[in-house]
Amino acid sequence: MAKSKARPKSKALPRRDPMYAFGFLDETGTLASPRDPFFAVGLLRCRDPYELQRPMQRIRDRKHFYDEIKWGKVSSKKLPILKILTDVFFSADASLTVFVTDKRKHDVIGRFDGQFGAYEALARQLVHASIRRGETMFLIADEYSTPPQVTFEENVRDYVNAKLRRRAVAGVCRMRSTGVDLLQLIDLILGAIVYEYKAECGIVGLADYKPKTQLLNHIKTKAGVDSFVGGYRDEKINVADYHN
Repeated sequence: MAKSKARPKSKALPRRDPMYAFGFLDETGTLASPRDPFFAVGLLRCRDPYELQRPMQRIRDRKHFYDEIKWGKVSSKKLPILKILTDVFFSADASLTVFVTDKRKHDVIGRFDGQFGAYEALARQLVHASIRRGETMFLIADEYSTPPQVTFEENVRDYVNAKLRRRAVAGVCRMRSTGVDLLQLIDLILGAIVYEYKAECGIVGLADYKPKTQLLNHIKTKAGVDSFVGGYRDEKINVADYHN
């Protein structure tokens, strides 16, 4: 019986880290309300969400804090733990990209045929700007109430993939932020950024005794920035004013 020849060993290919990321998308402000001049969309991008989720959960458990993390609920009592939770973002391998729209200057509702079209347009442009070369993103978006005929998930995915001519967005899933800490974390930082925009035009004040002012100043100190108004960019935070 003839002996079979041993197959030559194939050379092991060098291992490469998979080019993927998770994106968490949230918004603040009310597009349809003229009393709210600013609308902002933020996308937190990270490689491994557990690098933020686990520390946040440990902090919650240690402090017995299980309330929703939300800019609208900032208070003196909650301020110390909210500062610690925002520190998680600055210590993790994550970044935040933000579009701030001044509705007094830009009629995004008219341009994109309604408030739902405007939100979708801002979201898809933000996602497009946040994806790195050769990367695939899994996108989790805050549940934004839309009519049944609005196919937000498919529209954002297909727009970005068509722009980049590849499957850059694997899929989009909308979830209620009450159960997703990373969406809540965006709400907190995004709310602080927009709060400074409101202060710049005199809608709110930045008195030192205000818990929101103290949290805003804490975030600016951690980011190493004097002001977010007018735009700011580094490897951690990218704030841009929306222009038509």
